[in-house]
Amino acid sequence: MSHFKEMNKKEKIFAVTFLLGFLIKYNILVLHIFNAPSVISIFFRNLAFIMFILYFVFPIIKKRSGRLIIFIFSFLFTFFFMANFWYNRHLGNYLSINEIAVANGYNPIGVVIRHVFNIYDPLFIIDLILMGFTIKTSSISRVSVKSNLNKKRINKFKTSAIVLLSILIILMGQMFITNLAFGGFTPLELYNNSTPGFVNVFGVIPLYTMELLYDYGEEDIEIVESRLPETENELLDEDKLIDDYNNIIVIQVESLDKKTIDYEYNGKEIVPFINSLKDESLYGNDFYAQHVNGSFDADFSLLTGMYPVNRQYSFRENDMTEFPSLINIMNDLGYKTMALHGNDASFFHRHEAYPELGFDKFYSREDYSMDDRKYVIEDNYLGINDYDFLKQSVDFIEEAEEPFFAYLITVTSHTPFTFYPEEFEQEEFEALNSQLVRDFFNSLYFVDHSLEMFFEELEDRGLKDDTLFVIYSDHEAAIETPEYSSSVNFNVDRNIKEPEHIPLLIKHPDLNAGTIEKTGTITDLAPTILDILGVNDMPDEFMGYSMMHPEDKPVLFIHEIPQILYQNQLFVNEFDEFIKIGHVEGRDQEIELDSETKELLLNKIHYSREVKQLRKREE
Repeated sequence: MSHFKEMNKKEKIFAVTFLLGFLIKYNILVLHIFNAPSVISIFFRNLAFIMFILYFVFPIIKKRSGRLIIFIFSFLFTFFFMANFWYNRHLGNYLSINEIAVANGYNPIGVVIRHVFNIYDPLFIIDLILMGFTIKTSSISRVSVKSNLNKKRINKFKTSAIVLLSILIILMGQMFITNLAFGGFTPLELYNNSTPGFVNVFGVIPLYTMELLYDYGEEDIEIVESRLPETENELLDEDKLIDDYNNIIVIQVESLDKKTIDYEYNGKEIVPFINSLKDESLYGNDFYAQHVNGSFDADFSLLTGMYPVNRQYSFRENDMTEFPSLINIMNDLGYKTMALHGNDASFFHRHEAYPELGFDKFYSREDYSMDDRKYVIEDNYLGINDYDFLKQSVDFIEEAEEPFFAYLITVTSHTPFTFYPEEFEQEEFEALNSQLVRDFFNSLYFVDHSLEMFFEELEDRGLKDDTLFVIYSDHEAAIETPEYSSSVNFNVDRNIKEPEHIPLLIKHPDLNAGTIEKTGTITDLAPTILDILGVNDMPDEFMGYSMMHPEDKPVLFIHEIPQILYQNQLFVNEFDEFIKIGHVEGRDQEIELDSETKELLLNKIHYSREVKQLRKREE
């Protein structure tokens, strides 16, 4: 502490500000973002940090060049912290190298400013401001007695050696004891099984180092494949509910909250046409998104019947011919299969994944006319707007040989919700204080109008009556304001990405309208479609369950910490243990997962993670 005593007032302010700012951000990062389970472990690592900063960082603060180096470090660390903090707020995970690499096709600055930024966030740069004001300071002349110089150097070296050795002992002891408490995993095993556990044992920098070595390294790492989970690979009902040769249209609507269904503001419905469809459809009342990496998780879940896994980007990394495919089944049944999306074909690597999954045709931005648009929107980085996308898509669908399976993905209601024509700004929504919410409601109103036109066009061309429609959303809009909140209210006791509630509509003349109370997710859609068609067998790797059967099954979300939603109770899986952490508000009850269910869920988690590593796409 002698270094601190020798500092002048401004240097002391600089030193204390740096120390507190670093520790506060680091601990929020580890506890809030990474959900590190052991607080004792974090305490000892904090102790090591404090010792290192006091004995090895504080001495260089007495030099202006040293203060400048520390300020640059603090600035970079704050940037890293805020990127993770905002990403976690938006998607519930930490910002991995994989997620940085795959983030294409949208404006991240616009998303942060309009969607993620909180008025309290500037508090995290107060330390930088104080450090900036105290970088330049006059130094006190420090005179050393020459006869004592060598002695002082020897004592300083001894002290530094003792402190450094103490820090290493603390860190090594913390790593050993914490890892032993978690089960004595190797670093690779811990990395594969628990990111929070890995950070708790080894720290944040080793996590990113492991990601570089493991996910981007040239050497193959041996992985033992888990046993294929035994699921409902034979559907219970062999009777088909619709005719074999009826067409199928699946529509994935961007950011459509379940809350917007039947929702009014100032007497104005947000999605009046979808509301009318709901009254004529089977409606999934407790249906949830698969959204652990991005919107492509919804595609993957629907088309493969499997669970997406955090930090694993299947469309980019995996050979999709190695996965089960709903599209291949439809091809075998005699359907012509097509995917339609108004953005670039390469968006989320769909240009590689869709042909590998078996689509006969993939229509993307290049296939749509930008000259024949009814609504011209200047900011068109997301592609063609939904009205013109759906209008032109009818032409492609009409050209297809019947029966056809058409999979359409909309984009207009993508965050930051500014991708809609000005003439669709609704007067009733002007009273909203939040511009974000106003734009969200207006963009959905435009999408709803576009869908109404789409159905009318299909009816005019004789393509509606004998068609099975499946409509759902890729994920919630993730809006949290006093005026409107996207999410269902969960009561939880930790910071996690809560399950995202989305609507599900299944419409066909032969299906009676009603409500499906069973809890489900997008992974269940492939079995549901096959069940409606009366297809008795499905691939062993399909992990979902048909929504047409009443028995409630646990719903799985494989985030960094896997979550299980069962009968409105929310569990997490940590080190193969299931812990209840919350419930849907107002629906708390004593629910236990039996041993057979736990074993099945564990097998699904391990298999889903490992199969992605075993089926990499060859470059």
